[in-house]
Amino acid sequence: MTSRSRTSRRRPLPSNPTVPKAAGSVATPGPGPAEQATADLSAFPRSALYTKLGVRTFINAYGTLTTLSGSLMYPEVKAAMEEASRHFVKIHELQAQVGKRLAELTGAEAAFVTSGSSAALCLATCAVTAGGDPAKIDRLPDLTGMKSEIVIQKAHRNPYDHAFRMVGVKLVEAETAKQVKAAIGKKTAALAMVLTHSARDHRVSLEEMIAIAHAAGLPLILDAAAELPPASNLRTFVKMGADLVAFSGGKNMRGPQCSGMLLGRKKLIEAAYVNSAPHDRFARIAKVGKEQIIGVLAAVELFLSRDEEQQRREWTAMLDRIAARLAGIPTVVTEYITNDDYSHSPRLSVQWNESRRGVTLDHMMSQLEQGDPPIIAADMTKYVPHWKRGIGIFAHNLRPGEELIVAERVREILAGRSLLAGDSQRTPTD
Repeated sequence: MTSRSRTSRRRPLPSNPTVPKAAGSVATPGPGPAEQATADLSAFPRSALYTKLGVRTFINAYGTLTTLSGSLMYPEVKAAMEEASRHFVKIHELQAQVGKRLAELTGAEAAFVTSGSSAALCLATCAVTAGGDPAKIDRLPDLTGMKSEIVIQKAHRNPYDHAFRMVGVKLVEAETAKQVKAAIGKKTAALAMVLTHSARDHRVSLEEMIAIAHAAGLPLILDAAAELPPASNLRTFVKMGADLVAFSGGKNMRGPQCSGMLLGRKKLIEAAYVNSAPHDRFARIAKVGKEQIIGVLAAVELFLSRDEEQQRREWTAMLDRIAARLAGIPTVVTEYITNDDYSHSPRLSVQWNESRRGVTLDHMMSQLEQGDPPIIAADMTKYVPHWKRGIGIFAHNLRPGEELIVAERVREILAGRSLLAGDSQRTPTD
């Protein structure tokens, strides 16, 4: 094989294989453009804008991390934002009308667009503490005289819960349903739940958390930032009774990366919005513009119309092509990573005997990232939840043809043909 590379959050994943397979045993799709003999580097578009700035673009085989710039917006979303940018509108009017449409699409009583899911959680916290009272809002984050605690499961504590704490609340931890009930007191403003693939060890289900909250006359705030797909989750959580639900507008929905949504009960949504920009309040720092507002609406409408099963079949076919191209390499095993969170696209694990091949996992990761084009994949020993030692390849952000570039690069590195200058990594003997 030749190459121009110069590198020296719920439901079982349907119909996806989870049984380990040898590299050569993964089925490949029928013949097509992707079965060409060599990877076509033109599948990776170059950017004059980023090149001028000295910023390297890369093939994203990792996922929709904010630090990796999330995902790529659909053309229809970009077109809607471009049209929105050509006109002046009153933001309050736009938020009201878009919120009305989002409520129709999701089954929520009300909704509005935020500058991200963290902003949505912050505004949800403002709503359950200061509410819509201007005097209380102006005192935030001083919660004197207001309810100032949110009960959350210990398994759900994470760096992102600063979105709650920045309003001044104390997060009260609990592990069991009995402890959650006992933690509720006069200062409790709400209960919080986090759904994510990295916090799946909770002992109290969402259904039970909602029931406990409502029995105590309290709202339930749900962090569902990355719980899309399935698109049905846009309706599921509010239908279950979650009072305030935060979603990201970017990530898998492929709307504007710096956007989110807050859905829920009308009274609480109205209170949250009063705390938000363009009002001159505590959360004005989380400003959202007309382009992002329209972009989120376009993304939601598009997301709800797409064939999710077909998309998953396409992603799986991409990963099958990678596995097929790694078939026959001694010690190499590929397998699909068990996925208990439907919000993730299929992910392929690539494992090998590091001592026999003379290629360590760290070496593989650095070679991938330092190549041309750079490739960022997941080190599955560091990913949460962990998997067997090796790299993880996430299909969601791969553009057509990029999977072949990834496969060819991995082959080269495993064969010892892509050593960077000055690298002392030994060439494998088999």
